[in-house]
Amino acid sequence: MKDLITSSIRDYFEARHADAGLFEGENPLSIQLDNPRDRSHGDLACNVAMASSKKLGMPPRALAEELVTWCNEKMEGRATAEVAGPGFINFRLAADEVHAALASILKLGADYGRSDAGGGEKINLEFVSANPTGPAVVVSARAAAFGSTLARLLEFSGHAVTSEYFLNDAGGQVRTLGASLLARWKETQGEPLVIPENGYHGLYLKEMAESLRAEQVEPWLALSDSEAVEAFARHAIHNLVGQVRVQMDAFRTPFDVWFSEKSLHDTGKLEDALAYLEEKQLTYEKDGAVWFKTSDYGDEKDRVVLKSDGVAAYLLADVAYALDKFGRGFDKAIYVLGPDHHSHAARLKAVAEAIGAGKDWLEVILLQWVTLVENGETVAMSKRAGEFVTMEDLVNDVGVDVARTYFLTRRAESHLDFDLGLAREQSSKSPIFYAQYATARIAGVLRKAEEGGLAAAADADLSLLSAPEELALIRELERFPELIAASAKAREPNRLFQFLNEVATLFHRFYHEHQIVSEDAAQSTARLALCRATRQVLGNGLDLMGVSAPERM
Repeated sequence: MKDLITSSIRDYFEARHADAGLFEGENPLSIQLDNPRDRSHGDLACNVAMASSKKLGMPPRALAEELVTWCNEKMEGRATAEVAGPGFINFRLAADEVHAALASILKLGADYGRSDAGGGEKINLEFVSANPTGPAVVVSARAAAFGSTLARLLEFSGHAVTSEYFLNDAGGQVRTLGASLLARWKETQGEPLVIPENGYHGLYLKEMAESLRAEQVEPWLALSDSEAVEAFARHAIHNLVGQVRVQMDAFRTPFDVWFSEKSLHDTGKLEDALAYLEEKQLTYEKDGAVWFKTSDYGDEKDRVVLKSDGVAAYLLADVAYALDKFGRGFDKAIYVLGPDHHSHAARLKAVAEAIGAGKDWLEVILLQWVTLVENGETVAMSKRAGEFVTMEDLVNDVGVDVARTYFLTRRAESHLDFDLGLAREQSSKSPIFYAQYATARIAGVLRKAEEGGLAAAADADLSLLSAPEELALIRELERFPELIAASAKAREPNRLFQFLNEVATLFHRFYHEHQIVSEDAAQSTARLALCRATRQVLGNGLDLMGVSAPERM
């Protein structure tokens, strides 16, 4: 119907105002159809008359009236248009069109909402990628919920997505981790605990040290001091990465690729990256170091890629990693990073341009912090200090469904206060549970109807659904495919959460206003079909969020 309305409006301008060139030039006219906040104003609204009236030299309302007359003739009763206010146009879909949308939901089932809007675009989506120097924490859980939901949205809307976790398993932080574990091992042997400067104090290392066997450690201790630290580091990284993999799977966050930074070092890709930059004449030497001309690509200043002591700077790994991704044939690379990476985003953009991928190839989403609140007080989180709540602790406390849903209530750029008390409140009044309560209630209605010999038959007479509450619910369900495509395009999974809560609200309004199963078998069957379609849309949406659609609560 949106296509029909849009083409009708466009046809009007091309027929009546062809010489105005509205669809040409740098800023062509955009025909935008929106859902009115107040559904009493109709199903769709358009401000095209307001936007084009000045260029046409017509009063907005007069132009809107001409458009309404034209569109009502072209749409042949499938929708009706009317002028509102100073020149807005509201459209109301015919009941037959609304019922056809409901039939489509029932027919498509789990595929309802799926589209090819993405055109098969190959996207590498990297998220979480937390330093593997400690257990996954609450901040990582938010990134996991956001990233995995965005991946599902992109896939459902026609993109080819590779979910990737970049393991920072090389560099000074890893050596510090190894030295910290060695200190903890010595503590188990009765020596005083001496954590190295900027080391890791978490009890997880104490537990890891206590699990080590003497025969396992003896060969490491026979090595030189630096080699011993490296051996302890390898053990710690292997152990911690293994934990993260298990926790991500349990949190319904699968990754297609676990990419090791160390592999860039071991396979010579850092040297290849430096040679690439030098060949492109994008480097120079200064103060004994090698600098990358990132300022040529919008960065505030040039950056070191090779330090004066010959050690590669982290930016060189960024270049090598970007070259690897670009070489894998992705049309776009999306990095989901923490807010402390704001300046890093500019450097990554510079890297993308330098390797010939272009600025648009690389997209950075900055995910804001999470503050965990318990009884009104903030819970401190720090891997080094050892005072933090792990992702596993959080999930054990409130459950996967609640944690994922809570993290998806806000936009990526919005700070999130995770209130443990609210998260534990399993009530229909809680927005965290609202959509799930609706799915459970509908499942109960369908069970009871089936026990009474009445089912939501595929051949139900949907024209019997004419009450305002019924039509409002169907119209909201119809928005689902567009909502999915828009959420994916805007990189805003929170829109899905908001939509599902709106569907749940409209369903409960319908549920309280109308008796679903009554003595009128035909009416009952139609309403059960509406229940089944509502549960299908809620289930499809919750599945995209990585949240269950319970049969009972």
